[in-house]
Amino acid sequence: MYKLKYLILLLFLVFTGLSCGRTTFRIVEPTQQLREEDASADFAEETMLSLLAVRRNMNTGIIGSGILVEIDGLPHMMTALHVIDHMIREDRVYKDAACHIDVYTGEEDCADIYLGPPWERMVRVDRSVDAALVPLSHFPEGAQPVDLATPGHRFRIGQELWIVGCPTGAPNIVTRGILSGRADGVGGRFAGALFTDSDVWFGTSGGGVFLANGEYVGYIRAMVGSRTPSGREIAEGLNIFSPLPEGWSLLSR
Repeated sequence: MYKLKYLILLLFLVFTGLSCGRTTFRIVEPTQQLREEDASADFAEETMLSLLAVRRNMNTGIIGSGILVEIDGLPHMMTALHVIDHMIREDRVYKDAACHIDVYTGEEDCADIYLGPPWERMVRVDRSVDAALVPLSHFPEGAQPVDLATPGHRFRIGQELWIVGCPTGAPNIVTRGILSGRADGVGGRFAGALFTDSDVWFGTSGGGVFLANGEYVGYIRAMVGSRTPSGREIAEGLNIFSPLPEGWSLLSR
């Protein structure tokens, strides 16, 4: 009996020694959450390459947002009309007014907005939906025009949306939300427009509305707000965007 116990103990020690002496390697796969976070960051960075910060003129503060598109090989900016309406009324070139600003370095390259008689045929305006499309002097360095613009997209309530813009003059801000509903009933001023719960603020006007697959489908127009007893305006968490105008051939490369 004693010999049997001794033999069992000896075998245990041998197997334990072999197990300790064997080096094993295991490749740890990233978690699903980390993969999703990386994919979201990649998507946001890619989307912001088309974002333009709009200035009144060179060396002035940011007043709104726009999206870089390429039409017949030429650079254009799609934005909300109220962002550049004063420029159109003055009917002249605006120097260094549409800028791409690098997300991480802050380096920027600005294009001129071409307005006036020589470029009149390239400017498109629709006041009924607050839309404007204007030609630029060049593709700003580091910027990338959108790959897919989709006028007439069939929106669905609850659809995921990504918004890029320059709220309060801060460049390269991205937010995410859903399509919350139709905005036709807001004072009769927003026929065909839609609500989103994605955060926007002053300066996001003209910024891009993107689907989760990267399609550029709309532009920000307004916030829904109310006033406190002291008269201060506050946002209510719903904001208004319009679909891209149909018939403008926003992509014809």
